[in-house]
Amino acid sequence: MKISTKSIVFRTVLIYIFLTVFNVTVLNLMIFVNQTSLIVDNAKLSSQHRGSSLRYRIETIINSSGDLSEININKILKESSALGITDISIFDESGKAFVDVQNGQTTSKTQADDKELKMINMAITKRDFEEKLFYHDVNRATNSIDLFIPFTFQNDKIAVASAKITMRDISTAMGSLYRQCLIVALIIIAIHLGFAWLLSKMILLPLRKLNEATNSIAQGKLDVRIPIVRDDEIGRLASSFNEMSVALQRMRDEAKGASPLTGLPGNITIARYIDECLDQGRFIAVLYADLDNFKAYNDKYGFTKGDEAILYSRDCLLSVAKRKDMKNVFVGHEGGDDFVVVCEYEFWESFAKNFITTFDRGIYQFYNSVDARNGYIESVNRRGERQRLPLMSVSVAIVTNKIRPFKRHAEMIQIAAEVKKYVKSIDGSCYAIDRRTGAAAPGQAAVQPAAVPAHAAPRPAAPGPAGQPPPGPQPVAGTAQPRPRQPGS
Repeated sequence: MKISTKSIVFRTVLIYIFLTVFNVTVLNLMIFVNQTSLIVDNAKLSSQHRGSSLRYRIETIINSSGDLSEININKILKESSALGITDISIFDESGKAFVDVQNGQTTSKTQADDKELKMINMAITKRDFEEKLFYHDVNRATNSIDLFIPFTFQNDKIAVASAKITMRDISTAMGSLYRQCLIVALIIIAIHLGFAWLLSKMILLPLRKLNEATNSIAQGKLDVRIPIVRDDEIGRLASSFNEMSVALQRMRDEAKGASPLTGLPGNITIARYIDECLDQGRFIAVLYADLDNFKAYNDKYGFTKGDEAILYSRDCLLSVAKRKDMKNVFVGHEGGDDFVVVCEYEFWESFAKNFITTFDRGIYQFYNSVDARNGYIESVNRRGERQRLPLMSVSVAIVTNKIRPFKRHAEMIQIAAEVKKYVKSIDGSCYAIDRRTGAAAPGQAAVQPAAVPAHAAPRPAAPGPAGQPPPGPQPVAGTAQPRPRQPGS
C-alpha cells in the first residue's frame, strides 16, 4: 500500500525514527563518556602505582651511593624492565640525556625534545611546590601514559626519569565498551519497536480501518462494520461509526421497502406474499414470532444491544429456513421484535420447534454473567419498585388456511393476534396454532385463550388459586422443555 508523505502514518514513522536515533545516540554517548573516563582513570591508577614503585626503586639505588653512575643507570634500567617498562629515558634538569631506551634498545639520543623538556620542568615544579612524586601525561593516540619522575643525586643535583607505560587493558576495555554500547542500542531499538507495534495496533491500524470503511461506504457498501471492541476513544469512535453505517443502511433499505434493521422483507412485501399464496390456493402456515421481555432487556442494555438481539432472532429464523428439510420458506420482519414466517403447512411444527430450540440455546450470550447465571434481570418499574423479569424468550402464533379458509392476509392477521395474545400469556418460549374451523368473520371478537387448541412448549406457570393449574390449555406432551420461571418474574 502506498503511503502518502502527508499521512499521519508517514509523519509518525519519521518522528519515531528520529526519537529512536536520538535516544540511542544520547544514551550511548553518556555511557561511552562515563565508561571511558573510568577506563582511563583505572589505567592512570595502575600507571601511578608502577610509577611510584619505579621512583622508590630509583631512590633506593641512588641513596646507596649518591651518584648517577653507569652502574646505577644500569640498575635503574634493570628495575624498570622488571616492572614491564621498556621505554625509559633519564635526563638532567637541563634536558641532557644520560640514557635513552626504546623497546628495550639503547638509542643515541642526547637531548630531550621540546615536549619532553616542558614535561621535565613541570615534574620538577610539581615536586618542589606541590610535593608531587611525579608528573604524567596521557597519550590517547598510543594508549600510553608518559611518567616524569624527578629525583636527586649527588645531594643537590636533579634528574628526571621519563617512562612510557603502555595501558594494555585499555584496548580490551574499549572493545568491551563498544560491545556494551551496541547491546544497549539494540535493546533501545527493540523497546522502541515494541512501542511502535503497540502504537500501530492501538491507533494507526484502527484509523486505517476507519479510513477503509469510510471509502467503502462512499462506494455504497453500507454493510461494512469495523470490528473494533474497545472501551476507549477509538472504540467509541468505531461504535459511533458502526451506528452511523447502520442508520445509513436503514435509510437505504427503507427506500427499498425492506426492514431497515434486518434487511428482511417488510410489511408491504409480507402482505403481498401471503395474498399471492392464498390466491394460488396453496396450503400455508403463517408463523408470527414475537420476543418476550424484550422491552425490559432493551431498557437495561440499550437499543444497540436490543438491535443485536433482533438480528440474532433473524439469524435463528434464517438458519432454520435454510435447513434441508425445509422448502419454500419466506421470512419477513414487520418491525420491532415481530417476525413473520410463511411456509408450507406440513413444515410449520418442525419450523416452530427448531426455531425455539435454536433461539433458547444462544440467547444467554446477550446477558452479562450475573444475569445469565440468575436467569432474570432486575429493574425498577415506573412506581420505583424493584422487580425481576425473566430472560428473553420467544412466542410463536401459527395461523393456517389448511384448517379454516382465508381470503386475504388481513383475516389471518386478525386471527393471529388472538393466538398471539394467548401464547404470550404462557411463560417461556412456546408456540400455539389456531385449530378452529369456519371462516373468520369481519370484526369477530377475540376468543378467550382457553378456546384456542394449542401445541406449546411453555415454562411452568405460577399455580392458580388453591393450588389449581393455571387457566388455558395444557401443553402437549413431547414438546420442547422451557426454561424455568424465575422468582419474582
